[in-house]
Amino acid sequence: MNKMKAAIYSGVEKIGIQEVDWIKPAPGYIVLDTKQTGICGSDLHSYFGEWPQSDTLAAGHETCGVVTELGEGVTKFKVGDKATAECFSHCGKCVFCRKGYYNHCKTRKWISHEAHGGFAEYTILHESGLFKLPDRMSFEDGTLVEPLAVSHRAVARGNVNARSTVAIIGGGTIGQLCLADAVAVGAKETLITIKYERQAQLAKELGADHIVDVRETDVAKYVNDITGGLGMDAVIETVGGGQNFDAAMAMVRPCGFVVLVAGYFKPLEVNLARVVWSEATVTGSSCYGYSGMETDFEAAIELIDSGKVDAKKLVTHRFPLMDIAEAFKIAADKQSGSIKVHVCQP
Repeated sequence: MNKMKAAIYSGVEKIGIQEVDWIKPAPGYIVLDTKQTGICGSDLHSYFGEWPQSDTLAAGHETCGVVTELGEGVTKFKVGDKATAECFSHCGKCVFCRKGYYNHCKTRKWISHEAHGGFAEYTILHESGLFKLPDRMSFEDGTLVEPLAVSHRAVARGNVNARSTVAIIGGGTIGQLCLADAVAVGAKETLITIKYERQAQLAKELGADHIVDVRETDVAKYVNDITGGLGMDAVIETVGGGQNFDAAMAMVRPCGFVVLVAGYFKPLEVNLARVVWSEATVTGSSCYGYSGMETDFEAAIELIDSGKVDAKKLVTHRFPLMDIAEAFKIAADKQSGSIKVHVCQP
């Protein structure tokens, strides 16, 4: 094989199929026959020109497929394994890797910064970021492991447990999966904010106790009313923007937790006085690593495989790779009813 098809950005709101050179896997890398890949919010940031675009390499990190070729030295996988991948590789040797914070690896390399990602017929991935999937797991479920791992870490960073009240700002993919994870943990009470009817329907199916349409309701006042003025134990902010940070601070109880997992792409003006007054813990949540004694990816695979999280409910649209331009248009237009758009390959 000398050539393969890959979807490459070519400007703001432009992405299309190109013929690209096939690349042999380097030592420690594997080739994945890509079967299904989700369009992530970060992909949309690049699509809109808010984050950098590559005009030579395919993006796409919410992906899974079948191992077809092994680079030299790969021992944990064999040809034919069904697998999914984290969005970066890590060395396993630096102080952050040794402590379980491998998402902060000093030599971390992003999937699509050195090879083609999931929006290509074949994806080249480092063994360190690859996870085997149970044979019984569908490719659709396997593709949803990555965003669920992001959400699982955010919920864990909020110290959420069975006695927690949790508010989630944003009804997109990460917000909905934070909700599903919090429900699976057994959180005492959950709230999610939405803007679109399809988001509200999905949140109801996933078990939200409170679904608040921010176009119609003052969510801070709503939280004040349902908690008797106390506030929520944890607030997870998945949207971005100064207004949403301030909303999170208005919803959290004193000494509670605010977790920021949104994609921020510019500086913000926010009211930090609320942090001082409330003594809330404000923390970020970056991708995934270890939360407790297992990786967030291992937890996400178990949550989906066990049926505790029915992640497939999020998938609203599916397109073949050749129709990726239309797939991005649908994913970018929330009036379309899209939540998670998948690009599928035979």
